[in-house]
Amino acid sequence: MGAAISIFRLFTYRPCGHELLVRVLRPAASNAVQGALDDADRAADSATERLRTEWERDGLAPECPERHTSDLVAEMQEAPVGEALYGPGGRRLGVWAAATEYGSPWMVLGTAPTEAEFWQQVREDPDLLGLGPLAPAELHHVHFLTDEDRDEDA
Repeated sequence: MGAAISIFRLFTYRPCGHELLVRVLRPAASNAVQGALDDADRAADSATERLRTEWERDGLAPECPERHTSDLVAEMQEAPVGEALYGPGGRRLGVWAAATEYGSPWMVLGTAPTEAEFWQQVREDPDLLGLGPLAPAELHHVHFLTDEDRDEDA
């Protein structure tokens, strides 16, 4: 049985450069049943789209009158660097993103006061090192939302 995992997805909005980071839970699913894995992936994708749509309507549109196009710029399915991404959403954060040797959209994400501290924490985590992170990391100022926050409001 595959465990439930948190998925982080970073989107950028053109032409203005707004950024949205969502954390959604991909439910546990049997690794032996492809249909169950597909259902779990669809649940995570659906949660991502729900958060994006609500933020675009309730957060972005009132703030910026431009017509926006969004792009997925990063995804991470491992535990991130720093504590802030484990907490509640509904806030703005500075998030470091480093490309990996696996190419787009796979990145290592996390929070730290400086890029040097971000890399120090990455070097201390064998799972993150296994992703083949590439320097430099880029600082993104994101709106952070989680599907867990939405569930608490329901």
